[in-house]
Amino acid sequence: MEEHKGFGATDTLMLMAVLCWAVNFSFIKIALRELSPLGFNGIRLFFASFILIIALFVSRESFSLLKSDILKIFFLGIIGNTAFQLVFIHGINWTTASKTSVVMAMTPVLVALLSTLLKQEKIHWAGWLGIAISFIGFYFIITKQVGAFHFSWEEVRGDLMILVGNFFWAVYTVFSKPYLDKISPLKWTTITLAVGTVFYLPFAASDMVRIQWGEVSFQAWGALAYSALFAIAVCYVIWYASVKRVGNSKTAIYGYLSPIFTIIFAYLLISERITLLQLVGALIILGGVYLTRSGYRFFERGKKDYF
Repeated sequence: MEEHKGFGATDTLMLMAVLCWAVNFSFIKIALRELSPLGFNGIRLFFASFILIIALFVSRESFSLLKSDILKIFFLGIIGNTAFQLVFIHGINWTTASKTSVVMAMTPVLVALLSTLLKQEKIHWAGWLGIAISFIGFYFIITKQVGAFHFSWEEVRGDLMILVGNFFWAVYTVFSKPYLDKISPLKWTTITLAVGTVFYLPFAASDMVRIQWGEVSFQAWGALAYSALFAIAVCYVIWYASVKRVGNSKTAIYGYLSPIFTIIFAYLLISERITLLQLVGALIILGGVYLTRSGYRFFERGKKDYF
């Protein structure tokens, strides 16, 4: 893993990915007004996989894998793209775009814990402090008012599905690291997404067949196309390029920025309500991201592989 000094190209690309994903949550909600969750996601994953296969072919990079890696990579493709997408799409359908993004902001914590458990990375105490601070911000964003939590199944089922999806995505991210030392981010994303899509399509086939194609608006198709091309095909490659260069945890921490932009775009695009507490929480999360991302430099000058 390369030592990452200052703000560079990887950071710029990850910020672009965060912005794309922030817009994507609202676009998915727009498309789901006219398309079923499974039908929408089936088309989206198929389109994204097709784009990446073409891109890998054009790059002239081989599609081949080491025989000893095939089953493991296929399994991770199913975890990260079949299992994750099944729970994610139902979760976002049952909750708001803003809350989806906020719950997904917990992904860096799971990634950091798995990376530490597998001894892939070490986390400086300043990083843990940043994570804790971000949880405080998470509290302010997810609650309507201080101390007000309501736990009926109808209200929490979407958030719980997204939380389960976080675990699948964390596993997919952390266990990708050894393979990214052997193959490119484009090849990794293409193969694992294609495998995940093949196993996802049986769940979505009946919904896809029932789509009344001519009755779906241009707006919904545009949202689907954006989600497939940018949120999956482009941003997944950026994500794993970052994992390869700076590691799991330093990549995953950008997930804390997503709620800030998602709440703003959800308010502007689909009129989701934004509260003062959410704004306060966003600022707290931003402070936690900075401390987790760069705070260790104040205490561990010259040391490598700390987060």
